[in-house]
Amino acid sequence: MGLDITVVAADWEHLARIPADERLDALTDAVHPYFCCDACEEADRAVRSGWAQPLGVPWCAEYRFAGTTGTYAWHFWLAELWQVARGSAGPGLRDGLDVFLGGLVWDGPYYAEDPDAEDPPALRGFPDDPEPWRPRLLLGRTPEEVPALARAWQDVAPRLAELRGPVAAADFDWSGWPDTFEGATALMREWGEVVTGAAARGWGLVGLPL
Repeated sequence: MGLDITVVAADWEHLARIPADERLDALTDAVHPYFCCDACEEADRAVRSGWAQPLGVPWCAEYRFAGTTGTYAWHFWLAELWQVARGSAGPGLRDGLDVFLGGLVWDGPYYAEDPDAEDPPALRGFPDDPEPWRPRLLLGRTPEEVPALARAWQDVAPRLAELRGPVAAADFDWSGWPDTFEGATALMREWGEVVTGAAARGWGLVGLPL
């Protein structure tokens, strides 16, 4: 099926009490337990999109994207679209989306051109992790970093309509989005719910390849 992403908001204080090399497994077990009771399975099926709280797990919550149909490709192509469209966006909107998407799915304008660049922020692990980059981690944002993403989203959300022209003019074609502007902005709004919800909880964000 290829790569997917499961986005989880988590209580960093709880994670700090788990050994670094066991944290991703603990998160995976919390949101996708191997064994589950009937009540847990029923509650799980009831949440199609938005935030889902694992039954009996108060220290994390999973965000379920409505339209990505089990693949990371939509998030990857959102980053690719922004890479080619950002030059035509207004400066204020461009700066805000650079912060917002750069903290979630986009590596930044120069990463691909610089082989000596540091790991992109979205791939860094937990701040006290002795292994600074973990191949299994698709997203890592601390509770201190999330509020800046939420503020950036608050700034850009009312201005998304301004992207219609830059997106239409971009040299970008992906059949996954029949209407590229609508598809891309819908996914941005979901990421906006992600950072807003995590900020409200005072939690960090983790992206698991599940």
